[in-house]
Amino acid sequence: CAWLGGLAAQAPCDALHPLRMAYLDHSTFEQAEETENLALTALTEATGRCAVLIEAHRWVSHARSADFGWNPRQKFSRLNTGLDQLDALVEAHPKDDVLRALRLSITGTAPRWLRLEQDWREDLAALRRLLAMDHWAESPKFSGWMSNLAEQIEQERS
Repeated sequence: CAWLGGLAAQAPCDALHPLRMAYLDHSTFEQAEETENLALTALTEATGRCAVLIEAHRWVSHARSADFGWNPRQKFSRLNTGLDQLDALVEAHPKDDVLRALRLSITGTAPRWLRLEQDWREDLAALRRLLAMDHWAESPKFSGWMSNLAEQIEQERS
């Protein structure tokens, strides 16, 4: 059994690829909510590490929905709720590089004035490790997006 970031890898989690693709297609509040609901549905049958990763994708979509809302209070609430839940998952599994990379997909794209940068160095290092081992080989579009995210963050913060 291989170890990835402190959690035993299990059989492939079939729900992850559709969640990743749905995330990349977010362009409206409704699409982000649909992806969150897709994750909630997948969670009903998921176990172990698969459940943890689906839960993370749920909260990524929840936080990402803030990009598309109109009400500033609701936008801030959704972003904070999603990030609080992602932080809790990372805290529960601090060596899981995938969780850190997923958190970075939110903090790395959020406006800098929100000051969500406290973990970016560790999260970026986790993302770089995953990219080096071609972790998302089965999702090349998602892998490319994450690679571009890493390059963007390095350029902005160097």
